[in-house]
Amino acid sequence: MNRKKMVAALMAAGCVLTAQPALAVVSEEPAVTETQAAAEETAAEETAQAAEVQTEEAAPAEEAAPAEEAAQAAVEADTDAEVVSEAEETLNNAAYSSPIPDSQKLDASYTLALNAINSEDYDKAKEYLNVCFAYCDPQSYPEMYADLLLKRGCIDVIEDNIDMALLSLDAALKVQPTLADAYLVKTQIYAARNEVDQAIDSLEQYINLTEDTSLYETVAQLHEVNGDIEEAQEAYDKFVEGGGGDQEQAGFQAGLYKMESGKFDEAVTAFEAYADDEVYGAGACYNIGISKMNLNDYAGAAEAFSQSFEKGGEFDGAYYNRGVCLLMDAKWEEAAADFAKSAETESFTEDAQFNLGVCQMQLENYEEAIKSFTELIDKGEAAEEPISYDGAYYYRAGCEAAIGELEDAVADYTVCIDHGYELAQSYYQRAQVYGALGDAENQNADLENSLKAAN
Repeated sequence: MNRKKMVAALMAAGCVLTAQPALAVVSEEPAVTETQAAAEETAAEETAQAAEVQTEEAAPAEEAAPAEEAAQAAVEADTDAEVVSEAEETLNNAAYSSPIPDSQKLDASYTLALNAINSEDYDKAKEYLNVCFAYCDPQSYPEMYADLLLKRGCIDVIEDNIDMALLSLDAALKVQPTLADAYLVKTQIYAARNEVDQAIDSLEQYINLTEDTSLYETVAQLHEVNGDIEEAQEAYDKFVEGGGGDQEQAGFQAGLYKMESGKFDEAVTAFEAYADDEVYGAGACYNIGISKMNLNDYAGAAEAFSQSFEKGGEFDGAYYNRGVCLLMDAKWEEAAADFAKSAETESFTEDAQFNLGVCQMQLENYEEAIKSFTELIDKGEAAEEPISYDGAYYYRAGCEAAIGELEDAVADYTVCIDHGYELAQSYYQRAQVYGALGDAENQNADLENSLKAAN
């Protein structure tokens, strides 16, 4: 929902429409007219439709004026004596044969403003709000005066008069510091302008006044936009503690924040609580695997990935990551199977292909390893922007040397040396091949270059 629609929804739903204050009416007319009753009933029916605060980027604006000046500026900005006079005449001619007391003019104008807002006739709403300002004394009716400023601030947001909207909202809070909905609208404005710190501050003010802890989820999201993962985690913890939303989803998200902030021990503990959950179990096990990998617990990580598969988990990289864990524990055959599966089904194709070759080499399946490395090298050369997989050349050379294809090994080590890949080791390994070929001169030269490269 964009900014205009969001504020309009808030106004229509009652988030920024406080209950009409009780006014002393010196008249024989009933205190609440049929028009008022209908308007209040409409507002009550729509109260449950309050919209959530949305984040939308916009350019930053200048700092708002002091609240003392803001109140006067907000009241005077659109007030036109002719408009007030015309509105008064409309009121006097509508249903009364004798002059209307000021309190009743205020009461009627307020209801007409509500009706205009609910019908989205914002020009007419502003006219009647101006009449209200003419008769509403902030000392006598502070709550209503603040509410009038709040309503006009919302209309200004809808009409893209953002600076004037902030003046009105600040003025409203000057008159009534506990007007929570003003903070909610300010949050929406700041979020739309990407002024994240101000949005967080305003939203926390709203939460403190309303005790609506469900909005800590939005606070967490705003902190995440700022890159403050630890602050996001703390806000999400408050969301969980307050019973906001889906508790299982909230707890799972808290675990993700812990993982993102590098608290892998805490993340493991958080996700273990969901390991047997029907909905979150597979994902929880996968995340336990990632966390344990970062803790160098490769056996535990491999087991967690296996549990994720058993629970129906299908996460991109699961086979690759389990393969890495198995490789680190020198379980070459099992690792090779996972890398082969990953190369076929996951997005880690090149890395999986490379590690598959490494595992095959460790299993002394040299010809299979050469095939794996060659497929990777050919893929790199055939790419639109050719990629040189130097590690594949290096390990393929080792496999070639192992099966006696010495000239091919020399050629691959030479590629590595030309590319500056692992120079000391590449020179040393090529020296060994030259030695096997009986080429003492090149062997000695490579050994000397290996020593230089090592220093």
